[in-house]
Amino acid sequence: MIQKREMVDGKYENARRLKKLIRIHQIDIAGISDLTTLKNIPSGISLQHTGLLQYYRYAIVLGAQYGKLGKNSTGEETSLFLEKIAHEITSHIIEKEKFTALVVHPEDEFDPVKRIGLLSLKVLAKSAGLGWQGRSLLIVSPEYGPIHRLVAVLTNLPLLSDKSIPNQCGNCSRCIDHCPQNSLSLVKFQDHPASREEVLNIDSCLGDYSCTVCIRVCPWLKYDA
Repeated sequence: MIQKREMVDGKYENARRLKKLIRIHQIDIAGISDLTTLKNIPSGISLQHTGLLQYYRYAIVLGAQYGKLGKNSTGEETSLFLEKIAHEITSHIIEKEKFTALVVHPEDEFDPVKRIGLLSLKVLAKSAGLGWQGRSLLIVSPEYGPIHRLVAVLTNLPLLSDKSIPNQCGNCSRCIDHCPQNSLSLVKFQDHPASREEVLNIDSCLGDYSCTVCIRVCPWLKYDA
């Protein structure tokens, strides 16, 4: 019992130190996901097949709100900002804590045809308690609204994971109604849809070309767009 308590305390202290480091870099929102809880959830390339769980148990997920770097900043600039902090966290884990770490980038696509990455950053973010998956499939934070960009650091450093947040979209469909490409379909779900394809037409979506309509019309958005 004492040994178990010491393990929990150690995970808590590791998480506390990491989040303190993250706050210093003015990251908007961060959380920790236990990857073993995602075994049966579609999360990109199957966790069962990648062997990732042999090396990494947790994901530290960082998010930046829309307009983080200014009203005219691009998604790519926001991603680079996040990735720089992610690499600093990775160096800290490897050099100071003596554990392993791996950055999962927003642009990582291991299946460019289906547009699927090694791990879904949105699935990781939801599991890490950053927010819920909205009707547009973006992660919606209660503090900031739709999260513009995400990045994650996988690690075997023992950490205390965060709790997920229930879906709070209710009957809202503003992101769907205002999509200029009609790329979104109204599918109500509590946790996540059965598949991305039933909600989003990835071929017509202009998200990769700086379209941010679904972010700007969301009633949860706190940034003055």
